Amino acid sequence: MKTFFLILIFLLSASAAVSGQNPPLNRRIHPGPITQSEPVLAVSPADPQLLFAAAVTINTTGGFQSEGVYLSTDGGSNWFGSDTCSGRLEINHGGDPGVAIDPQGRLILTHAGFVFAGMFSHYSDNLGASWSDAYTITASQPEDKGGVAMDENPGSPYFGRMYAAWVNFVSPFPVSFSYTANSGESWTPPQVVNNSPPGRCSGGTLACGNDGRVYLTWAVVESAAPFVEDYAGFAVSGDGGGTWSVSQNIFEMNGISGTLPEKGNLRVNGLPQIAVDNSGGVRNGWLYIVSTEKDLAPAGNDPDIILHRSTDGGMSWSAGIRVNQDGLSNGNIQYFPAMDIDAGGGINIIYYDDRHAGSDSAEVMLARSTDGGNTWQERVISDHRFAPKPIVGGSSNYQGDHIALKAVND
Repeated sequence: MKTFFLILIFLLSASAAVSGQNPPLNRRIHPGPITQSEPVLAVSPADPQLLFAAAVTINTTGGFQSEGVYLSTDGGSNWFGSDTCSGRLEINHGGDPGVAIDPQGRLILTHAGFVFAGMFSHYSDNLGASWSDAYTITASQPEDKGGVAMDENPGSPYFGRMYAAWVNFVSPFPVSFSYTANSGESWTPPQVVNNSPPGRCSGGTLACGNDGRVYLTWAVVESAAPFVEDYAGFAVSGDGGGTWSVSQNIFEMNGISGTLPEKGNLRVNGLPQIAVDNSGGVRNGWLYIVSTEKDLAPAGNDPDIILHRSTDGGMSWSAGIRVNQDGLSNGNIQYFPAMDIDAGGGINIIYYDDRHAGSDSAEVMLARSTDGGNTWQERVISDHRFAPKPIVGGSSNYQGDHIALKAVND
């Protein structure tokens, strides 16, 4: 499997994915000569058969960068789409996509600018056959990749609201935020979430609770290159993003930002990802943050997948929980976790893992916990091993900065 084809793992049943004997058949959803990286994926809240994916796309011969947009109407068995989004201004598509599907089935795509700095959005009401012109989310200064989330609970006072968060690439590098209440046709003026952060922020991922609360996490990184993730920040809003309660440091982490010598000096990160249990079960409302760490217990001296959880809405956080179950400090490498909570409250995390593949290769591993992270089952879900390599035409040592996961059923 070559890394320049988009890889998305969609779990039709999380429990079946762990308990099955053989890896599920992997699909290239839009094969072709255009490189695809940093996949994102949304599932329609009204129709779980409707999937909307996007990726950073780079044409190494034509020299353009855009966002590929891909659709499935049968739960992932078949896909259609394009390696470029046609929404004008086409020359301003700069990658770093975010995706959502609103309650009426409208597709919403966010992306970074290319010619003009900022973040922008487009929407499609015809399954991607055509796209709206760009709507500006922010155009004030250079921005890092924006995380997005949609409030999908009909009982929430903010049902259908879509949120976006990003890091301003201007000192002091705070996290900013905006939302749309009309499915991408307009966005609120950007607001800074964490004024005067104690250090440079990086990342920014969002999750929505059943009660309408919005949760946001990011990393605070060291002041010198390679800007290793030092600790995690957190914010929560109970009024749909109007105001925020901010904690600049909820737990220490020692991320892996930099390069992996064992993988040809690929660029990697330990940026935190957040998810919330909306199952209605015994752990409803629990929050989980996953990252990649090393040299800080419970991580060993090689990169490990580490989970923290909160049972009180983010007021306090657990010590780290090591997700990957191989031996500690054994030289095996795990990185790029993606997480989703299924309808039964199971925690599902995928990541690259080389314990069976050797130092020059990797597989995709799924870890699943049904007891809030206390115990884990793991299973390889890539159907063959592959050699991670930098993408031609991307920035130095770039393979992409994350992978994607959605879990349905239980």
